[in-house]
Amino acid sequence: MNSQVQQLIEALRAAIPPGAPRLWQLPAAQGRMFADAFMVLRNEGGPEMAERRDLTIPGRRGAIGARLYVPRTATALSPGLLYLHGGGFVIGSPDTHDRLTRELAHDIGARVLSLHYALAPEHPYPAGLHDCVDASRWLAANAATLGIDAKRLVIGGDSAGANLSAATILRLRAEAAAPAFRAALLIYGRFTGDDTDSMRAWGERDLILSRPMMEWFERQYVGDAPDRNDPYYAPLAGDLHGFPPSILTVGTLDPLLDDSRLFAAALEKAGVPAELHVYEDGPHAFAQFAMLDMCGDAIAKMSAFARKRLEP
Repeated sequence: MNSQVQQLIEALRAAIPPGAPRLWQLPAAQGRMFADAFMVLRNEGGPEMAERRDLTIPGRRGAIGARLYVPRTATALSPGLLYLHGGGFVIGSPDTHDRLTRELAHDIGARVLSLHYALAPEHPYPAGLHDCVDASRWLAANAATLGIDAKRLVIGGDSAGANLSAATILRLRAEAAAPAFRAALLIYGRFTGDDTDSMRAWGERDLILSRPMMEWFERQYVGDAPDRNDPYYAPLAGDLHGFPPSILTVGTLDPLLDDSRLFAAALEKAGVPAELHVYEDGPHAFAQFAMLDMCGDAIAKMSAFARKRLEP
C-alpha cells in the first residue's frame, strides 16, 4: 500500500477512541457536528485568497447560504466555478471544504461560489438539489456583479456534491434553464444508486467511507425505498447526451470506485468527452488530504481540464 495512505490510515485510527460510536450509529445532527469538526482540521495551509465572503442566494426553499472565493490569480472578469461540497447529503459545508475550494480557485484562476445547500434529514431529497438548481440560475443571472463571466462557468463537487453536480446539469437541461456549464469536475461521486461490485467488495471496512455509512447517508437523503431510475437521484439513469465535458477522479480504496467507472463509460457512450483518473490506493475524500501526493496531482489535473474548457 502507498506509504502516505498507510500513515493516513494509522492517524485516522488513532484519532478514534476505542469503543466510540461510528458516524452511522449517531443521530444525524450529532454525526454532523463530529464529522464537520474533523474535516475542518483538513483546511490548514493552502493559497490565500484576495477575497472570501459569505452571501445569501434566493431560492424556492428560502435563502441559500454561499461563500465567494476570489483568488489572487483572478482577472477583473474571471471564469466561475459553482462548487458543491461532499458529505453524503447529510454533513459538510463550505467550511469543511475550504482548502480544496481555495486550491481549485487558485489553480483555475476562477471565482468560486461554494454552496451551503440544504442537508438531510431535516431537508430530504430533493430540497438540496433544488438549492443547487436555484443557485445555478442565480449565478448565471448575477455573474457580472460577482466579477464572473457568465459564458465561462463550470460546476463541480465531491462525493454527494458530484452527484448533485450531475443531477443539477440534468435538471437544468430538462427545464431549459441557464446556465450551460462548460465542464464538470466530478470527484469520487455517487452516480448509480446501486449496490455496485466495488461497494459489495468493500463491505464493512471503514476508511473515510464504508458500506454502512453509505447506506446511512442514503436513508437520511431518500428514505428506505428510493427510485433508482430517478436520474436526479441516480444520474447514471439519465440521458447523458449533451452533458458537458467531464473529468472524473476516484481512488481504488473507495467503495464508490465503480460509480465513477460506470459514469465515465456512460458519458463516452453518449459522445461526451470524459477523462477518468483512478488513483492507486486512493481512499474516499483523498482530495482533502494535502499530505497525500495524489491530492495535489488530482487538483492539478482537474484545474488544467477546467482551464482548457474555459478558454475564451
